[in-house]
Amino acid sequence: MRILGIIILTLAIGLVVLAAWLRLGNFRRQKRLTRDAQDTFLSNEIKNVVANAGGIYISLSLAASFLQLNLSKEFALWGLEFDIVAALSLILAFLQPLIWPKGN
Repeated sequence: MRILGIIILTLAIGLVVLAAWLRLGNFRRQKRLTRDAQDTFLSNEIKNVVANAGGIYISLSLAASFLQLNLSKEFALWGLEFDIVAALSLILAFLQPLIWPKGN
């Protein structure tokens, strides 16, 4: 009876150690497979252009609504239809670094 208890205790300890070892292996594998996305120069510049275009769009939309201008017309370019204010804000966002470069 005593030998049976020692065998069960040894198996229980072995299972606990095995479970911890497998859990640690899964954690290491998951850490290795999931890499954090790193920002590149291009992704940062795309975020800046989109953020600037959004700010310009909101400013132009508010100015147009304050002045009660009707700018709801759209124009087509290469088969794509654009909102005038959105296209103007995107163009201004692309031209902004050329007109107002970042200075030291």
